[in-house]
Amino acid sequence: MIRDPLQEVLEVALRTPDHAGPGDLDPADVAALRLARRRFGVALPPPYIPPPADPARLPIRPGTGVDGPALAAVQRRAHRARYRGLLSDAFLDGLDLGYLGGYWTGRAAASPSARHHLLVAGRPGEAYGMVDTGPTRDGDGDVDGGGTPRTGEVCSVYVDPTVTGRGLGSALLGHAVATLAAHGFTGAVLWVVEGNVRARAFYERWGWRPDGSRKVTPIDAEHVDEVRYRLDRLDRLPGPGRAPGV
Repeated sequence: MIRDPLQEVLEVALRTPDHAGPGDLDPADVAALRLARRRFGVALPPPYIPPPADPARLPIRPGTGVDGPALAAVQRRAHRARYRGLLSDAFLDGLDLGYLGGYWTGRAAASPSARHHLLVAGRPGEAYGMVDTGPTRDGDGDVDGGGTPRTGEVCSVYVDPTVTGRGLGSALLGHAVATLAAHGFTGAVLWVVEGNVRARAFYERWGWRPDGSRKVTPIDAEHVDEVRYRLDRLDRLPGPGRAPGV
């Protein structure tokens, strides 16, 4: 019986310890995922793909449905690495990969609109990070005379912990801003957890500034306080991969 390759990626990712490196992996899992990638084109997350020599120069491409489970694994790994102390250990350790896998598979397979773009860092069959963009989800964004939103949003940015601090976050954010500008947006917003000092400093190095808006976002039985950052011009940033940051 042929197993669902997307489900197989999720199951293997779920039982892979966060600290595992290439030398710590079960050979049977490695063989199974390589077969799934070869036969069905599914993307794999770290540590089941080799560490790139220069993450900042990874190709950044549109996401597809076969990227979903790998993107879920990257998000889970990023959350568990960066949100200790901001969310409970119980919540982070119990992050539902099944839900995340379904969400990202659906998001990549069917874009909400022509102005939404999910970008993945890595060649086909690889996923080291991602960025998701579209029109702002807030109700106070600028619109043109025909009611078309002019304020975009960077909805999420995730970089796998194995490549954090080596320029991939900057490359993804640069591509996000360029994509928003290319699709008619003149400004952009993003939300960041108030206590995520590293992320806030990163966005500020890119020229984003808090605009005073705040919200409390419930996450299951917990919540996080978020602050909104704004970029009023999309034509003043360095090109993708050339900004300082992570």
